[in-house]
Amino acid sequence: MTAATLSPDSQTSNSTRYVVLLGAIIVQLILGTVYGYSIFWQPLNSTVFPTVMTTTEHTEALTANPELDKQKDIIVVGDEMAKVTQQAVQQGYLKYVFAICILSFAVVMVLAGRVQDIMGPRFTAIIGAVLMGVGFMIAGLMRSPIIFYLAHAAFTGAAALVMLMMYHAIFGKADMEKMPALKYVPSALIVAAVTAGLLLGNTYVGKIGEWDKIFLLWGTVGFLAGAGIGFAYVCPIAALIKWFPNQKGLVSGLAVAGFGFGAFLFKGDTYGALGYIRSHGIIPFFLVHGLVCLVGITIGAMMLRNPPDVAPAKSSDVKSTDSVWQDTLRRPAFYVLWLMFFSGAMAGLMVIGIVKDFAGQQLIDAAEAEGAVLSGAVRGDWLVRGAAAVGWLAIFNAVGRVAWGFVSDWIGRSAALVAMFVFQAIMMYLLAGMNTEVSLAVAASVVGFNFGGNFALFPSATADLFGAKNLGANYGWVFTSYGIAGVVGVAAGNTAKVMTGSYHDAFLLASALCLLSAILAIGLRYMSGKKSPA
Repeated sequence: MTAATLSPDSQTSNSTRYVVLLGAIIVQLILGTVYGYSIFWQPLNSTVFPTVMTTTEHTEALTANPELDKQKDIIVVGDEMAKVTQQAVQQGYLKYVFAICILSFAVVMVLAGRVQDIMGPRFTAIIGAVLMGVGFMIAGLMRSPIIFYLAHAAFTGAAALVMLMMYHAIFGKADMEKMPALKYVPSALIVAAVTAGLLLGNTYVGKIGEWDKIFLLWGTVGFLAGAGIGFAYVCPIAALIKWFPNQKGLVSGLAVAGFGFGAFLFKGDTYGALGYIRSHGIIPFFLVHGLVCLVGITIGAMMLRNPPDVAPAKSSDVKSTDSVWQDTLRRPAFYVLWLMFFSGAMAGLMVIGIVKDFAGQQLIDAAEAEGAVLSGAVRGDWLVRGAAAVGWLAIFNAVGRVAWGFVSDWIGRSAALVAMFVFQAIMMYLLAGMNTEVSLAVAASVVGFNFGGNFALFPSATADLFGAKNLGANYGWVFTSYGIAGVVGVAAGNTAKVMTGSYHDAFLLASALCLLSAILAIGLRYMSGKKSPA
């Protein structure tokens, strides 16, 4: 591959485009830490919820420390199975942090894509840096009561704003001379919201305990961090596709490979999040990570820029025109892409959200099936071993983005999509039967490899079908499927686990959707009306 083949404009310096590529990777590397969220659940569980003990454990603890009986933050259950069920319910609430983050990421990206198309990638990515950094830093101040009051004030302020918007929508054109009392309604709404906020805050804030913290996590590490990712994520992709129009798949894959590799670095035991959380705790970690997000994404954003002119690709599977998002939403190909992305994202996100605990529990179940009696310490050791699956998934998530991007430039987007979805369907079908360290590592690697391919293939396919000029807005709409997939995937996994004790049924659903998407990918070729696939 030469500089000439990658050049979007013969007058543009090679150094500039590679600086943009470097900035894109830096931004995506930090954004990708979202895929390491599964390491949060256990430390957050002990921080947010009361300790769960079996009757036997509680009796032994009381013998060692009689003062323990005075503590109110303990839940005593009958046996180990009841303990596991109670902890699964608790962690289910925490896992919605990840679902909300993904949903916020996808929904905000619709707006962010439009902002990026108008204001450029640098400005838009810096907005993302601020939102993501602030979200984690607020969560890092969870132990301070003032944070809950401020969060409550923000909520009541938002409620007042919604009421004012509804007032103007209903009475905005009313004749104030005939109904003079209406002019006092906005002030009355504000006073009512402030008063209600003060009364409710004084009564409840800081006294609900665990639900205070859950709602704060949903709003910060969930909503705000997700919004930050949404603003920053689209910028590197849109910029690089304009700089390298003939290698859309490859450069998209290189950019978002950073996103996939970010989770691998994030979960590192020595220099990553796991080691820091073990040494200092989850709450201080949120403060440090928020600062890293703010500074790191800003540095990467400063390297991003659009080329002076966007030249058309020399060759493409589809000779597309540049569609504005309104036209894109009228085309059947958009809805095919949307459903395909939903299926691929749901399968991957379902596994990403649970992979650490799932892998550890599979190892525990396999040992107990062979007749082993495991103590609490041994069970904890198996859960730690399961964390290795997070690393394998993260590595191959990154590798898959580059590999599938390269393959799609070679064999065509639709052919690559068919292959990716077939492989993922097979793996999701087999996943529940994996119960050794080797098989779980292989399974996590394959799921990550195929999941990563989504983020190289779908922006490239969007550019092929609808043009590169308005890629930010168009891909933002395609990407809404990712947010919905995050919520559905987490909900399906939690529901299957609570109702059946296994994720097997949820994995089967994901497998079926991936097979459906493989069929849709074949149809996409004919919908484009071209000889080569989209």
